[in-house]
Amino acid sequence: MAVMEIVSSLRKKQIPPLGLIPDRVLDFLASLTSWRGKHSELTTIERLLATFRHKEPDHVPCAPLVGGAYRQLTGASFREFSLDAEKAIEAGLLGSEVIGGDVLLLGLDLTVEASDFGQATIYPENSTAHPDYSQPLIKDHTDYRKLKRIELKDAPRMQKVIAMSRRALKEKGLSAVFVPVISSPLSVLAMMRGAAQVFKDCILYPDDVMAAAETVTAVLIDYINALCDTGLIIAAPDMLFASESGLGKELWEKMEGPLGRQIAEVLHRRNCLIAIHNCGDKPYFDSMIRFMEPEAISFACLADGCKDRKEMKKRYGDQTAFIGDVETPLLFHGSPRQVMEECRKVIEDYAEGGGFILAPGCEYPPNHNLLNAIILVQAARIYG
Repeated sequence: MAVMEIVSSLRKKQIPPLGLIPDRVLDFLASLTSWRGKHSELTTIERLLATFRHKEPDHVPCAPLVGGAYRQLTGASFREFSLDAEKAIEAGLLGSEVIGGDVLLLGLDLTVEASDFGQATIYPENSTAHPDYSQPLIKDHTDYRKLKRIELKDAPRMQKVIAMSRRALKEKGLSAVFVPVISSPLSVLAMMRGAAQVFKDCILYPDDVMAAAETVTAVLIDYINALCDTGLIIAAPDMLFASESGLGKELWEKMEGPLGRQIAEVLHRRNCLIAIHNCGDKPYFDSMIRFMEPEAISFACLADGCKDRKEMKKRYGDQTAFIGDVETPLLFHGSPRQVMEECRKVIEDYAEGGGFILAPGCEYPPNHNLLNAIILVQAARIYG
């Protein structure tokens, strides 16, 4: 594509086939967009292009990471939000107007993939869905090898998220970018077995765990391809196990790293950007970058081996964009003034030179009012 065609696409809030554009052209476009952002307001897709190419946009983009809390805008219960895709996407689309933001969560809850495999799931009226751990699908290590691959057509909850993605793109185009969180292979197994037990099984029965993880990965790849068919441009694999809250670094690189690489290769082949989400303690940025080459990492805590934000920016700021790391508890307990001040500090530490999206460290508190989500979006404009 000619440069002017690409510029025209970005201004019309359309995404050109980025995977077919040489890096030097993308960098030129990002520089041009960054320059123009000093004089006029950019579109969301222009702002993200500049950010992901480590240039400073007109202001820092914002990803408020509102999920289940969107239901408050339409009066839906948590159960309705999880089980009725129409109600969930209606709430999300309304949230994009009321709250704003550049990168918005798309989905139902974190049990989607596991429940489609057959894990019994509880859908409370007043809190988020969760597995019924009194009925684990994987009861002991011998059950890992019994896990059967499912066909995507027989996965109703994943199909609902695919339909939501299709409608979001139709309704909003790229005036806001909706991003689904895709559970990692070990995260799906943790929903079926319990996270603590999966940790133990990775040490005691690694071959059994790997057999199931490979089965899950094959289904996740089908899911990702179907999402990409809707026009998806960013996906967020949830790689929680790549942190000190999950597995040791060497064990993660052995167990899940190669599967993460398979997922990343599919996403990049489909011209889909990767924004890994990892809200664990001391996430392994070096490992995730080496195995998955993400365009961005969403995080809640400093990376493994980094003593402060400045060191983290220096070490990884030219390798991947950062998404975070406003403390999620602050959004629940803090006043709007306190949240605004924290956003200012986070922006000062990370935003220089581009490559930063302001966001909570994890999902916005689903039972809290939405005022501080609005504050996040405003802080990005005011201080960014």
